[in-house]
Amino acid sequence: MLEARAFEPEFLRKLDRLVLGIKRARTIRAGNRTLGRVQGAGIEPENFREYALGDDLRFLDWNAYARLDQLSIRTFRADRQVEMTMMVDASASMRYPERDDKLGLALALGAALAYVGMSDNDAVRIATFAAHRGAMRLDATPFHRRRESYIDFKPFVSAARPGGETRIGAAVDELLQFRRPPGIVIVISDFLTSQSEYENALSRLLAARHEVKALHVLGEMESTGAYPPGLYRIRDAESGVMRETVFDSAAAEKIRRRAEQISDGIRDFCVGRGIGYARAFGVASLDGFIENELPKLGLVR
Repeated sequence: MLEARAFEPEFLRKLDRLVLGIKRARTIRAGNRTLGRVQGAGIEPENFREYALGDDLRFLDWNAYARLDQLSIRTFRADRQVEMTMMVDASASMRYPERDDKLGLALALGAALAYVGMSDNDAVRIATFAAHRGAMRLDATPFHRRRESYIDFKPFVSAARPGGETRIGAAVDELLQFRRPPGIVIVISDFLTSQSEYENALSRLLAARHEVKALHVLGEMESTGAYPPGLYRIRDAESGVMRETVFDSAAAEKIRRRAEQISDGIRDFCVGRGIGYARAFGVASLDGFIENELPKLGLVR
């Protein structure tokens, strides 16, 4: 399964090169930066912004004033570490189509993000969620901080199996009961649930002052409608409802439009509320996501 790739040395070396490349690029780039971290009073310079009336004059950057004739305030990285939680959807809808290995892709992304988070010794954990017989089951690893303990995630990731209902809202409620300090929460799901369900769930995470990211995972077949033509009897993976349908070129186009519609709706909601959004459709998108989308989410420093 695809999740095993997240622990292969070659894949981890690719992540190391990416993190190092981003760090080097940002050491020579002027201007503001937005990182996936909480900023505050600390000892490590983090960012610059324009001076505003009432700012502490101790943090004025006099060198910038001498060069640019403008007042800037130096900000610092918060002393405390950031807690990162990868919430991976392990509901029954993540099982199908089996050829797509959608759960494997989601777990690989979650593990990769955990590895990246550990590059700065942040506290990282991976969780899976699904509702079984009406009861939410949120399983989570302990927090790990050092790269040496990354391998400890492997048994948890390898043992994850899809089943049950999505119910993102109930999963978020369960997560918030832990009453952890605000950190970064990354929801990795196919989001095949109602619009109100995922909007309310993501909004509650924001209300709890978490920095929120949404990773939208779909299989290649279900996002493109690339099913062999013919008559199908389809069973809903979560509700068990059966129905018959015919797949042809018109049905494939309808599926593609619907996948784009769902993606656009989630993205628009996230953008409007300052939530990072990225999508990974199909297992072939793993490497491209790591190289292209991960830096955009502000998770690679």
